[in-house]
Amino acid sequence: MICISKQTFKLLCGGTFMVAVILGTALVAGAQAKKSVWQQIKDAAKQGRQQGAQQQKPQQQNGQQGQRSGRQATASAQNQINDSGAFKPPAGTKIEEKMLAPVQEGAKFEISPHGVHVATVENDGSRAVVWYDGVEGPKFDQIIRQENSQNSITFSPDGNRYGYCAMSGGQMVVMVDGKELARTSESHDGIFNCLIGFSSNNKHVFYITSGEVGGVSLGRFVFDGKSDPPGERMSDFRAIAFSPDGDHYAYVWNDPRRTKPWMLIIDGKPAPYKGGAPQWTSDSKHLYTQRSIPNSAITELLYDGKPIARAFNFKIYTAPAGNMVVMAVTGGTNGHPVSFLVVNGKKVPGSETVERGLIENVIVSPDGKHYAAQCYDINNHRYIVADGKRGEQYTAINNLAFTGDSSVAVYQAIANNKMFVVVGDHEFGGAGVGALVGPVIAPAGDHVAASMTVNGSASLLLDGKTVPVEGRSFGSMNFSPDGKHLAFIDYDGNTGGHLMVDTTRVGEAGFSGDQIDPASSGALPYIFSSDSQHVAYLALMGAAHGISVDGEFFETPSRGNTLLRFSPDAKHLLWLRGTAGSNDFRLMADGKPIVDFSPAGRTVATTPQWWDFNADGSLSFLAQDDNSLKRITVTLSPDMSLATMIGAGTSIVHSGN
Repeated sequence: MICISKQTFKLLCGGTFMVAVILGTALVAGAQAKKSVWQQIKDAAKQGRQQGAQQQKPQQQNGQQGQRSGRQATASAQNQINDSGAFKPPAGTKIEEKMLAPVQEGAKFEISPHGVHVATVENDGSRAVVWYDGVEGPKFDQIIRQENSQNSITFSPDGNRYGYCAMSGGQMVVMVDGKELARTSESHDGIFNCLIGFSSNNKHVFYITSGEVGGVSLGRFVFDGKSDPPGERMSDFRAIAFSPDGDHYAYVWNDPRRTKPWMLIIDGKPAPYKGGAPQWTSDSKHLYTQRSIPNSAITELLYDGKPIARAFNFKIYTAPAGNMVVMAVTGGTNGHPVSFLVVNGKKVPGSETVERGLIENVIVSPDGKHYAAQCYDINNHRYIVADGKRGEQYTAINNLAFTGDSSVAVYQAIANNKMFVVVGDHEFGGAGVGALVGPVIAPAGDHVAASMTVNGSASLLLDGKTVPVEGRSFGSMNFSPDGKHLAFIDYDGNTGGHLMVDTTRVGEAGFSGDQIDPASSGALPYIFSSDSQHVAYLALMGAAHGISVDGEFFETPSRGNTLLRFSPDAKHLLWLRGTAGSNDFRLMADGKPIVDFSPAGRTVATTPQWWDFNADGSLSFLAQDDNSLKRITVTLSPDMSLATMIGAGTSIVHSGN
């Protein structure tokens, strides 16, 4: 049985949007046409830096290998960075230290997601106390660990607010931003439970407490200090639907004793209608809910409490932008269900699945103008319906996504023991199962890449064209932030991996094998600057360790480099140099030593939030000495820049880009 109310949907949503897609190949053409121009730019920049240098020209050897060896010797001799011994930071560099908490055995510090704010749970005599950014809070009997968590402190998404719960006598105290928000005596079997959260816009704080009345467990949701009626206990926030803007919430309230009927709570008030499975629209102004029709298998869909459709089941997918709403609806008659798509209130012709088929997933493009649904039928055939058009059938479909410009759906598919990358209507690849990796999608534009191995030979699939590579295999593909450049590591089996950008080798240095980000196992071994003009990695030239920037190798004799980062404005390159035989580090910026320190917790691998750039361009990170945990903030000298390290004019981009 299917019944769709057209009037309400038509009023709310409008018509569907269809688009024709054309596969672009600009990246391949650009890379091939401008390869020599780029090399000329790099050679000219290198010669400019060598002018006036007092060094002997390396003896050239026969063949290409001899030329590379000469370049290696030149780069190592001229670009050696002094990263050891005594130093003074460059004139104009500002270094500030702020004590955050005394160092205490067994103390636990928790770090905000941004801004390097730190809350530390410590003891003050027999009492427990929270230090926040160097300010000691009130003393309590105990700081309570958040429910279903190993942490005691909750931070807002922007890192500028914090909250926790503590015990004082026979009460639980809720603390937010260092001030008492509420007290309660409600407990469960004498145990206080607390879970704190902040809204997506950082404006609102909410928490859940649990208690017991007459042997019945109950929970209470509190939003900005205003308590909802006690109801059935919630163990986390997943049962609550928060609006995208963070200002509203909705959930189903149940009486733990089942003496009162359930009801829908919206912003702390009972709704004048019954509805479950609340879901907000993208603009946070309207609420979808569902309810069952008594004595039937039918579900009714409501929009702000008004019925708009009936079917066996609804799954709603809202766009990240705009007003598009895609629904996977299951209906049918006589016990034969069928699923189909409804977009902006209109059924999509031809989207019906075969009996007992299913619409597995729906994605909406970032611009909110396109959609793609992943479906299968009773014979286990997989296919995509994108903007109303059904694609080919496959035995498996993976990694469904849209291109960076939202123009077309992209996915990996398997059929007849072959793997393909499908971009819109176009199918590429055809390698054996396991021999194709991808797709890798550019964050901007319409470029798509994958790697493919056939008969032991690796090739690159770029925008539907097969591009040969030098080595036997390659990997770690990624696009630059602007989507115009593709980087990967090419392995030739002899000298190890080399960085390739737009199919051109970037310098002669290989990869050192050190992790750029030891806190992330999936991090790539190279980084792009935010403006996509530069690329860098931890490098190895012969036996010399160092940094490679835009193809130029800079030797760092002390080795132990890690946490390589471009500054957000792309003007600086920073990294840490470890100290042999100790846990200490030296901060390096644009090839200059800045400050030595001992990292907080004696490790950089388990606390990734300890390093963060601030809005003014300064860098803050955590450190400690024998007495205190501290935050060091470094503002680099205005006379320092990446250009002073590598030479002005050097860039990975091609002329004219």
